[in-house]
Amino acid sequence: MADFSIRGLGSYVILPPMRKRSEWLPLAVVFASVYFFSMNGLGAMPALAVNFLLKNNAGLTPTQMAYFQAVTLLAWVVKPLWGILSDFFPIFGSRRKSYLVLTSLFAGGAWLVLSSLTIYTVPTLLLLITLIYMAYAFQDVVTDGLMVETGQPLNMTGQFQSIQWTAVYAAMILTALAGGWVADLARGGKISYQVIFAITAFCPLLTAAIVILLVREPTMPHPEVTAGHDLKDIFRHPGIWILAFFLFLWNFSPSFGAPFFYYAVDTLKFSGTFLGILQAVAGAGALAGSISYGIFFADFPIRRFLRIAVILGVLATLSYFVYFAHPIIARPTVMKGLALGMNFFLGIASSVIFLTLLNLAAKVSPRYAGGTVFALLMSFYNLGQMGSQALGGFLFPMIGLRPLILVSAVFSLFVLVLIPYLPLKPETSIVSNS
Repeated sequence: MADFSIRGLGSYVILPPMRKRSEWLPLAVVFASVYFFSMNGLGAMPALAVNFLLKNNAGLTPTQMAYFQAVTLLAWVVKPLWGILSDFFPIFGSRRKSYLVLTSLFAGGAWLVLSSLTIYTVPTLLLLITLIYMAYAFQDVVTDGLMVETGQPLNMTGQFQSIQWTAVYAAMILTALAGGWVADLARGGKISYQVIFAITAFCPLLTAAIVILLVREPTMPHPEVTAGHDLKDIFRHPGIWILAFFLFLWNFSPSFGAPFFYYAVDTLKFSGTFLGILQAVAGAGALAGSISYGIFFADFPIRRFLRIAVILGVLATLSYFVYFAHPIIARPTVMKGLALGMNFFLGIASSVIFLTLLNLAAKVSPRYAGGTVFALLMSFYNLGQMGSQALGGFLFPMIGLRPLILVSAVFSLFVLVLIPYLPLKPETSIVSNS
């Protein structure tokens, strides 16, 4: 196993006490830092502002925005390509550090290009945002490859996932509050979109600086031989394709995110600032769920926990019907109070479900080709999300928002039939790491 270490940083991370701190702390700091500044963390600050830019300036309908979001997810569907590059083609002997630096610089440069434009057309936004997502997707793959390679020998893939996403959810709280406030300032003309994009460029640039200064990666001789052996073995196993389809189907339930955004703004009269507060509250719930998962559930039998997660996800989806109750809508204060409480518990549910799926994928990935296989599995997950956005955009004009939410909940139940066939071996991957 390659030895990754960090100079000069400490961190507080909640992990089982029986493991030596020197074994996991350096890795924990790397994972937390990279994910804190990623597209899922502080890098997502412009997301709400971009939604308003597309809605108000570009005049996109809910269906068009759903298709826009689906196209940008293409960058995440091709993640196995980034895994192959990282696993098989090191740069100057580096399989992880070099790619982390390059992808961070690329994302920062693309944000700066966006900040230099004076007119934002839909094709330009679509192209540049997709390229930015592509860089972040590549960065995500490289980090996950490191997580699989170092986490499996320590039996800590679940804990490392918890560390990564605890950092993300902490950043999400800051991002949501700042993002909603910034979106309202942009709508009111008090700050330009150029300034928002320029500020966001600092996130990937900071990631590059952290990686350059802190990560040491010894050269691994002939990585393509070991990685190729792992891939050859795992792709002969039919269970890997069952798992891939399971992850796709899990995320394929029709999305109602874009239509609900319009409903929240136009009918419920939620401001950008309040939407940001809701995201922050959901982030706080997700943070609580992530920490709880790392402490209590990371070593819980996954097959049993998946069934619980499916039911939890269905209940979370059905909870959105509260927003259509006329007695509650007529009382804005009550509505906002319920929204705050619901978003907190939705945040808990979503993070626990998501970390369960990530841990499942990490456990079945081979150690030395973890970047490729983990990315392949998660690309099926992201392909399901892309299909979810497109299917939701297709169904919404025909059936409306409330039936769409119900259809989404029913779709979520279909994955239950696949759980008995998942290739799970307790605490091991499909491919032997010996």
